[in-house]
Amino acid sequence: MHVTTLRRLRSWAGNGQRNTVVVQSVKAAIAAVLAWILAERLLGLPQPFLAPYAAVFMIEVTVSRSLRVAGEQLAAVSLGVLLAAAVGMLLDSVTVGVGVAVLTGLLLGRWHRFGSSGVWVAVTALLMVTYGDSDQPAILGDRILAIALGAGTGVAVNALLLPPLYLKRSERALTGLSSTATSLLRDVARELREPGTGGQPDRWAERSVHVRVQLDDALDAVAWTEESARANMRRTAGPAAGGRKWGPAVVALSEGWPQCTEIVRATSLALAPQPPFGPLDPEIRESAAAFVDALADVTRAEFAFADSRDGPVAACRSAEERLRNFEDAVSSHSGLTRGSSMSAGSILRPSAAALSLLTGESPASPSGTGSVDEAGPRVE
Repeated sequence: MHVTTLRRLRSWAGNGQRNTVVVQSVKAAIAAVLAWILAERLLGLPQPFLAPYAAVFMIEVTVSRSLRVAGEQLAAVSLGVLLAAAVGMLLDSVTVGVGVAVLTGLLLGRWHRFGSSGVWVAVTALLMVTYGDSDQPAILGDRILAIALGAGTGVAVNALLLPPLYLKRSERALTGLSSTATSLLRDVARELREPGTGGQPDRWAERSVHVRVQLDDALDAVAWTEESARANMRRTAGPAAGGRKWGPAVVALSEGWPQCTEIVRATSLALAPQPPFGPLDPEIRESAAAFVDALADVTRAEFAFADSRDGPVAACRSAEERLRNFEDAVSSHSGLTRGSSMSAGSILRPSAAALSLLTGESPASPSGTGSVDEAGPRVE
């Protein structure tokens, strides 16, 4: 019963931004309570409010960010305490000390290593100086301890209690991206085989731009997923482990899509040729269509969310073979006119680079297509 309830809670927590906000707010409250109990009840620190205060700030959107912020804030607060101690020993006037502490603290806090926590150098020094006990090392040490205790508690709660793992957005982004890109390539191949069946060629350019927009969104979504998996105890779960493959796949498509766009544009021109381009021979149209279909298969296989690399490997091998057939059809055809040769060449020219980039291989290999070993088309 308890296991089922916990699984449902985890599923609910990982579904949607609103749920994530609620979970993070609850975790912040829990971290504050725990830090207060540790600081006030167990350790009896003189100013225990600093512990829950620090704990709340540690409930970040990712565990790795919590760790980074904890280090930044602890360093900033500690420096602020040391600055206050120096001001208390060197200056008798609190008024002058406030000015010196704020000015020096703001300048020191500009160091990039402090990140967004740099302002707390000045704020901490200001509070210590105005409290009038900045020259008492024992009290200053207790304050650093309280901040460290709160930071540690916040990080622990964020890491152990439903640590945030952003998968849904990446899944939606990649599914939509794969569908849009594959659909466009399928329509291009269909139009090459049977003109008039590939949708509206005059909208291909617009659809290609839409793929580019989806790529940018997918890159951002995958970056969030990868960051949330760092130092996350849930990262070894099935979807999370699969998420580690999403980044290279999106990058490969992002690098290869300009070449795919060039194939789409060249096909559109070749199907409605204007001088000096000429119409394509049916044999060449068929071999070009087979290769574009293979590119669609490669794209679909890369975003299939499968644990095995067998699908992508097979798709890449098939695409390589169809590219060679396309190259042979163009080079060995004896009836090509200069215009039809230019049309065929405009489609063939970006094809090798498109396949190489989509599979993560270098387009500089002699055949232009790279090679696919048994381990898969890309080293991850």
